[in-house]
Amino acid sequence: MLDPHAIHIYTDGSCFRNPGGPSGCAARAEFPEHLCREEELLFVLGYVASTNNRMELLACIHSIRWVCESGPWPNVARVQIISDSMYVKNGATSARGWKQHGGENRHGEPMENWDLWKEFLRVQAQARIRVDLVWMHDKSSPILLRVHHDAKAAAKRGGTNIDSGYEPGWITRSMVKGAATRYDAAGQVAMVRPYRKKKMKNGQWKIRFDVISEDGQGYAESCYAYASPGLTLAELHSQSGYRVRFNDNPKHPQIVELLEKVEIPKRREQNVQFRPL
Repeated sequence: MLDPHAIHIYTDGSCFRNPGGPSGCAARAEFPEHLCREEELLFVLGYVASTNNRMELLACIHSIRWVCESGPWPNVARVQIISDSMYVKNGATSARGWKQHGGENRHGEPMENWDLWKEFLRVQAQARIRVDLVWMHDKSSPILLRVHHDAKAAAKRGGTNIDSGYEPGWITRSMVKGAATRYDAAGQVAMVRPYRKKKMKNGQWKIRFDVISEDGQGYAESCYAYASPGLTLAELHSQSGYRVRFNDNPKHPQIVELLEKVEIPKRREQNVQFRPL
């Protein structure tokens, strides 16, 4: 619930052709009545390349920096940052726990975008006022609509800002609709078609892949797992399929062995378009 006596900062982030395309983030502030201030556009920033999640988080970070530089305000003891991102909502409640484990969850799974989560915690600690994050998924709100259009326009036109923490790796398109989910590893062997590979802060690789159905004629689901730095991944390509062996930890799934190359479903592969960054 929003506090009528707090400053409300509405944030949004966007990536044109997510991930790896031109990106942008924006924020607008709404002030309590006693300050007699109109709504203010705090920033609209365009980036050369990034991801939607990183832009959502960067919008919050830039907003907290603005709080640190602009406050204090008379009779204002709280700032609420409003985001419609579930990624930001979930991460904000877990980030301190990740910090205690060196950027990993309690199962040893490395957290994506840890560079930004560390910065989020740092600037939040520097604020001389209470800063809370509020999740609000209500695009019918006029101010949320305005900041949504601000961020989307910034992403579409891009900009000169560099997201130095963004590492693209290689990217192609999943053959399965929806976000990749954590693979339910139980020591099994499966056929996969990788479509994204990203090196994490602890040296592990995060691999997103489509699981090839047992008959080899289609795709069952889109998932992710990790691979240790010692596993040879030089020949792991997005245009090939592989039979791999997983560990038996569903909380931190890992590809532990590449067994052989396999054929990928050709009937649907013709629709895949490799997109350079």
